[in-house]
Amino acid sequence: MTKQLMIYNDIQALSSEKHRNMSVKIDSYDFIADMTSSPLLATEIPFAAAEYAVIFSAPNAEGEHTPLAVMGVKQGENLMLNDDGTINARYIPAFVRRYPFVFAGGNDAESLTLCIDEQSKALVADGSRGERLFDDNGEQTDHLKDVIKFLQDYQYRAEMTKAFCKKLKELDLLEPMQANIEFNGNAENNMSIKGFYTVKREKLKELGEEQVMDLFKKDGLELIYAHLQSLSNLNRLVELKNAKLAN
Repeated sequence: MTKQLMIYNDIQALSSEKHRNMSVKIDSYDFIADMTSSPLLATEIPFAAAEYAVIFSAPNAEGEHTPLAVMGVKQGENLMLNDDGTINARYIPAFVRRYPFVFAGGNDAESLTLCIDEQSKALVADGSRGERLFDDNGEQTDHLKDVIKFLQDYQYRAEMTKAFCKKLKELDLLEPMQANIEFNGNAENNMSIKGFYTVKREKLKELGEEQVMDLFKKDGLELIYAHLQSLSNLNRLVELKNAKLAN
């Protein structure tokens, strides 16, 4: 089955009748095994930048860019995922943490529907492990209420992220980049990564004082410099790939 939203296989509306006895327990993050990158919220960039290279996607059909945490250098391979299903990083992007839940529907809160990936291995049908979603009376548990709050906050920050990326585009700060990656002793595996965007330092320096102050007051400069400094983390991925090739 074709995946929906990168990691979801079968998104269905959550209901107390159908899912009353279920619980959720994440035993493994193997559902991100094929993810080379994870979408980020703008507010996550400073945290993610400590461990991941943060880049921006190519514009989508609406011309919008998305911040991404790079997790691999080869399509379909996640170098940040350990063999035991744990993630080799202290920070886990909110996009990953919200799984197997997701909102579906329009952009306004009133038209959103709480959904769950019914094919997720994190679902425990008899509720014997993990966190129950509903109590025996079909009422939402405290855990499910926390999930809903998290998703509502995610939705709000996603709109902030769109505004931040739109501002970068308006200021003409993003430009397409290419990274040439070489592996010691494994030249046959050398590759070029294309199709991503970064902020051009030279263009940033050309901004007017008013534009710079606007970015500063909205924390945009902090996010930009965190992104730029994070690019050195591509070296960590090269080291992880080298170790994998050596095995």
